[in-house]
Amino acid sequence: MRIRTAFLVVGLGVVAFSAAAVAQGDPIKQRQETMKAIGGSMKVLGEMAKGEKPYDADAAKAAMGKINESIDGFTALFPEGTETGGDTAASPKIWEDMAEFEKDAEALKTVSAELTPVVGEGIDSLRASLGKLGGSCKDCHEDFRLKKE
Repeated sequence: MRIRTAFLVVGLGVVAFSAAAVAQGDPIKQRQETMKAIGGSMKVLGEMAKGEKPYDADAAKAAMGKINESIDGFTALFPEGTETGGDTAASPKIWEDMAEFEKDAEALKTVSAELTPVVGEGIDSLRASLGKLGGSCKDCHEDFRLKKE
């Protein structure tokens, strides 16, 4: 009986700890969700650019706007102590050169803000914008994301 009670108490402690982590916010989970949101917006833009989906100016602007909004506060989701765990793809270089990481994030913020109205000007404008946007993403991923094997 004591073993079962101890297991229950430990189990409840894990549940309580998990709930507390969610309530306080899990930065690794939050940054993964942010990147998924950005990826979803990139997918919308890419499908339109490739002709897989019809071009929709409002949807294109909304997707680019979502990228712009998503990057707000993104670098704050990389506090000390979150270098590992949670199946993170974040490179240790982030914490070694946070200033450069913040610079790359700001570059994406600037590019996405500039391109939000542009992608709504027509399919040719959307296609031309994706190279600039992709370049900004690539710059950061090359330096600050672990390669998938």
